[in-house]
Amino acid sequence: MAAPAVVAGVYFVTGFIQPAVVAYHLLCAVAIYDQRDRVRALYQVQRATVLWAIGSSAAIAAFLAVAPLVLDPRPYRDVFRETVLPGFFPVFVAYTMFVHAPLEEVFWRGVVLHPAPAAPWTAIAGNGMFFYALHAVPMVMLLGARGALLALPTLAAGAFWAFVTIRSRSLWPGLVSHWGADGVILGLMWFYFIR
Repeated sequence: MAAPAVVAGVYFVTGFIQPAVVAYHLLCAVAIYDQRDRVRALYQVQRATVLWAIGSSAAIAAFLAVAPLVLDPRPYRDVFRETVLPGFFPVFVAYTMFVHAPLEEVFWRGVVLHPAPAAPWTAIAGNGMFFYALHAVPMVMLLGARGALLALPTLAAGAFWAFVTIRSRSLWPGLVSHWGADGVILGLMWFYFIR
């Protein structure tokens, strides 16, 4: 997968995470355009699609509600403020919700995830591992080895959203759940790092 390498390379060259994220999103957009017919087929809505969206969103929300109780985010305030300046937080929020979340979900579950009928669990595990690698790279670059541990929930999230996409045969449950997850994460960032 080129995405983790692109993020690491651009971040290493520029020293800033923002250009690395933009390069990653450009890679996502090009891949989505290239696979647009396959992606378009996953935008179907069936009767169970709404139930999958509600269930996956509830599962992710429950996990995120417990996360600050397991790991106190306050020690990472300075790293956050060096990475995302508080005055630009509204721009960061808008970009995350309108560009990052949909591009990332459609790319990872609509383009990268392509399970063979005989091996869906391999595709789910692989999707989770690559999704984790993408998130672990910048976190390791920012926080050292501790970043690899802090990124572990993205492995579970990537595998979970891959499972939901395969079972629901639609991108919508993952998209809705991913938007909700990013919204909760942004709310937690504001609460712990901005206010």
